[in-house]
This record gives sequence, structure tokens and C-alpha cells, in this order.
Amino acid sequence: MRTFKVLGGPGCGKTTEILKRLGRKFREGLLPSQVLMIGFAKATVENLQERAIEELNFTEAQAESIQTIHKYCLDRLPIKNVFTSEYKRDFKNKLKIDESNWKFIDGELSNDAEDCVGWSDIEDKKLGVIFRLIGLARHSMCHDVEDIIKYYNESENYEFSKLKKADIEWAHTNLTNYKKQNFLVDFEDMLFKALPNTVKFGEYKMVMVDEVQDLTDLEWAVIKKLADNTEELHLVGDDDQAIYGWKGARVTTFQKWPCNKEDITILKKTHRLPQNIHHFVTTELIPEINNRMGNYYEVVKKDPGKIYTTSNLDGLSKRIKESTSIMFCGRTNAACRPYVEFLKEEGIPWEQKIRGGKSQGFQNSINPDDINSIKNWHVLKTGGSISGKEVVKLFDRLKDGLIKKGKKTFLTNKDTCPKEFTEKDRTFGYVELKERYYLLADIDKSWHDCLTFETTRKKSRDKPNALFDDDLDYTEYVKSCWDKNRNLKSNILVATVHGVKGMERDVVILSWDWGGSLNSFRNGTEEQEDEEVRTCYVGATRAKKTLIIYQPPKAKIFPLLNVEYEQL
Repeated sequence: MRTFKVLGGPGCGKTTEILKRLGRKFREGLLPSQVLMIGFAKATVENLQERAIEELNFTEAQAESIQTIHKYCLDRLPIKNVFTSEYKRDFKNKLKIDESNWKFIDGELSNDAEDCVGWSDIEDKKLGVIFRLIGLARHSMCHDVEDIIKYYNESENYEFSKLKKADIEWAHTNLTNYKKQNFLVDFEDMLFKALPNTVKFGEYKMVMVDEVQDLTDLEWAVIKKLADNTEELHLVGDDDQAIYGWKGARVTTFQKWPCNKEDITILKKTHRLPQNIHHFVTTELIPEINNRMGNYYEVVKKDPGKIYTTSNLDGLSKRIKESTSIMFCGRTNAACRPYVEFLKEEGIPWEQKIRGGKSQGFQNSINPDDINSIKNWHVLKTGGSISGKEVVKLFDRLKDGLIKKGKKTFLTNKDTCPKEFTEKDRTFGYVELKERYYLLADIDKSWHDCLTFETTRKKSRDKPNALFDDDLDYTEYVKSCWDKNRNLKSNILVATVHGVKGMERDVVILSWDWGGSLNSFRNGTEEQEDEEVRTCYVGATRAKKTLIIYQPPKAKIFPLLNVEYEQL
């Protein structure tokens, strides 16, 4: 087996290089079954597949050679039913009763790796913390509960120190038994159960693995097994962008993996960064990383780009609108709080990374169903008609007194609403809704005179620091956005640096407030110090044109962002 490494910095074209190598192998006559490309996120794999078909004329069969590591492993297991959100809900309910009374769940099975769910501190509270610990331990190759307890005892994570050994053993035992009873596998099971020799991997001419700097010990174990079954192994990544050590990623495995010098390709030109931003990250940040492979690259753009500092976001007011290609990011979620407060006051919608719950990824600050209800109100105003499903959502948002008294619950409940509301091809106009379905609202009124919205991001005893005071405050924010731009869509992202990795925007605002993570830089191990510098590097290198370093007062200042540039 011959190993190749591809190193590429931000915007240096790793994806293009990956696809070119795959295309070259296919042109040499290799079959899709002889080539395998491993990615780690469904969205990344889908993007690679689409680009391969559109740009390199891959057939669909060739594009199918690009898979996530979990799908690849799951497809080779005898048990293919995954731990879905439905099973997770059932398991949490069963924890409240004696195990001897557990019954099989009467639900739908799924053998799609993407339907599998993990655990969230936000959604699952203490149970989420326990299973996050167990997941990290298993990614560090802990096979049983004894290994997991040893991992727990050696962990320096303060959050885990609050857990009790008995609780960890109880949670692990119950979930293990539950999965056995229902013939289920979770994310870690998919990888662990694929490691024994009894599970056969294919034999390949070429295996390529993307983003290898983010692999855990467990994921590396799968890659090592694949390496034993291929003629060529191509490892693609950038150790300067390794920022997931806190999740168990082991960048040193990539750095130390044996490879002949002539088989290492360094992509030497960035097509993303302008000159000034490139100079900043390569002179102020990169030299502070203690352990790196030495990936240096030059700038293609002639545009010098801009770097500013600001202590007040109000200076952005005249520069920003919904269509602006802009990214607000911080080291922690708390560091992102000033961003959303600013955007709220400005009446600008944004897309924010969701940390937990059923939905993942970026979501608009305005509920999509609220946006649709506004648009549907205007459809009715202009003489159009809407589906019964949209009628139910619209009626649910009508202010008190705008549906005949006693009829609203009946009309908006899926079990009691009129049968015709569920018919796919049936639509309803304003006159019919008024004459037959008890609508009292005046169609000549604006939507904000007739509709009111609810939000989960409002202050309460459990959430005293929530963004909105109440539902009215949220509705007024929606109106403010509407008054500025009736599109209500946004190209503005708000997330932690980890949430925007792999993305880019024309303008990036990066906060110097490092929160509690500053301690890892000042007092942590050399590995932890390096990871904080790399996190800063990843944040700054999302910018295609302008980098703005936000320097709020009363912050835990990351020293490498305590720099002097032109004030915004």
C-alpha cells in the first residue's frame, strides 16, 4: 500500500484536487467498485457528488463511490437498523420504568445512517452530558464500561467532573440493553462493529479520505482497515485547521502517518484570501502553532483586502443588509450573543447554527412557517388561493377575535380540521374562507394587523437571558425586518468558529472574546494551546474580502487578536 498526502490551506482547492484525482483514476479505466472516497458529513459528500457530476462528468455510479464513513460501515453490518429520534424518545421514556417491563417499540425502522441521532446537552440535559462522555470515550477506543470509567477518571473536562460513576454505568448499561433488544446501532456502533475481521471491506485500487485532520482514534481504526485493502491511500486535509481535539480528533495521527516526501502534495495557492488577510494569518497566527506539517501557500488575488477593528457593532449599520455576504463568528456561543442582539435591533434576519434539538444546521431567525404565513396572507390579498395545510398554519397565527369564537381550535387541530383541508389538490381563497370557515379578518388590513407569532427564544424562568422579551417582541422584530425588506431571507450567518468551518463569506466579523476557552490557551497543554490558535486561524480565514476583529469591552481577550488596525 502506497500513501499519498494532500495538504491544502483555506481556499487552496482541496475539493478540486480530490475530484481531479478521482476523475484521473476513472479515465485510466478503474471501475467505481475499485475506488472509494470517504467524507464525514452528508452535506459535504452530497456537494462532492454534485460537483463530480457537473464539473467532471462523473456518472451517477462513479459519484456513488463518494460516501460518508458511517454509511460505508453500516452497509457492511448484518444489523442495519439505526438509533433514530423515535427510538431515542422511546428509550428516554423507558428509563422511567423497570427494565423487566420494557416492550418493543411499535415504530418504523430505518437503515439510513443519516437518520441516526446523537445526544445533545440542550435537548437531553444531564443525560446528554453522560452520553457525550460515553461517545468521546468510545471514540478514544474504550470498548466497555470499565474502559469508559477509566476515561472519565482521567478526563480533565470540568463538566464531566460533575457526573457520578454510578450514573455513567447506569446510562451505558441501559442503552446497551435497549439497543440489543431492538437490534439497533448508533454512530459509534457503526464504526466499532465494522472493525472485526468477520466484517469484510471491499478491495480497492484507491481510497481517498477527506478532512483527515478531524479524525478520532475510532475513525482512524476504520481508515487503517481500509488501508489494508487498497493499493493507494490518499489522505487529504490541513493540520492547521484541526480544531476538534475536544471531540476526540487526533491530528497527530495524520501528521505522523508514514509517507514518502515525494508523495506529499502541497497546494500552494489560495483563491480565497486577499493579500492583507493572508499576511495577517501567516505572520501573526501560523508561527504560534507549535506542531505543524509546514503548509505554506501564496495569494492569487491582487485585491489587498481590508482588516478593521471595532469595539462597537453600530458602525456596521450602514454596511449591512440581508443580502450582504457576511459571517459573524466567535469562539463560544456566548461571544455570538452581541451579534444577534445587534441584528435584532437593526431589524435584520440572520441564519444561525442550531446547537441541539430535532433540527440541526443553520436556521433563519424568523420561523419559516411565519414567513410563509405572511406570504400566504398576501396571496389572499391579491385574489389568490392557498392549500388547506397553509390555511391551518395561517389560522393558527391569527390574532384573537379574527376567527369566529370557539372555532379556532377546531380549525387548526389536525385531528378535527375540515377533511378538505387535508386534500392535496384543494385550495382556498379569501372569500371561501370567510363564508364557509369562519374567517373574520379584514383582507384589506396588513398582515401585522392580523397575525401574531410565537417563539421559543423568549424570556422565562428557565431562560432569563433569552433574546426576545415575549411573543410580541418577536412579532415586532419580524415586522421590523419586513418593513426593511419583504424578502425576509438572509445571507448573514451567525455561529461559532466550529459552526462555520468549511464555509466562506466576503466579510467576516471575528470576536476577540475567547470566553472560558482562553484558559486552554494560557494554561493548557501544548496541544490545547495549538488548537486555540488554529481555531482563531480558521475563523479569520473564512474572509474573502474583509476581516473585522470585534473587540468588545469586558471580554476575555485572545492575545493574537489584540491587534491594531484601522478602526471601522
